[in-house]
Amino acid sequence: MIMPYIAFCGQCKEALEFYGKVFDAQVKMAQPYGDYVPDGLTDAPPDLAQWIVHAEMEICGTVVWFADETEPISGGNKIKLTATVPTREDAQKIFEQFQESSRIVLPPTETFYSTFHAEIFDKYGIGWEIVAEEAPAS
Repeated sequence: MIMPYIAFCGQCKEALEFYGKVFDAQVKMAQPYGDYVPDGLTDAPPDLAQWIVHAEMEICGTVVWFADETEPISGGNKIKLTATVPTREDAQKIFEQFQESSRIVLPPTETFYSTFHAEIFDKYGIGWEIVAEEAPAS
């Protein structure tokens, strides 16, 4: 099993709220750092106790892990997450939730394999493909 894990640097709690809204999903669990300070950390952020050391949310049938890392996070496009949903309408709803604060790479389009395929980078720099499992009419 491969578990998707999304890392943040102090924005995890905000991101969980955002993804909960986008995907109509609930946080399964979230544990703040509290009094825990990772070994070797010499320059802890002043609000580290409120940061998230581990959280889980089920998105489109997959459990995704989230956490705030104490090291700086750099954006990248080597890995993207794909949200597959049953219908075009489901995909459109997710896309609309992302649209306001995201950079659209591929606007919604019908393809030979799907009635809806779009690609965005969200406000946290995470790449998302949104794909309807519904095939276009022949």
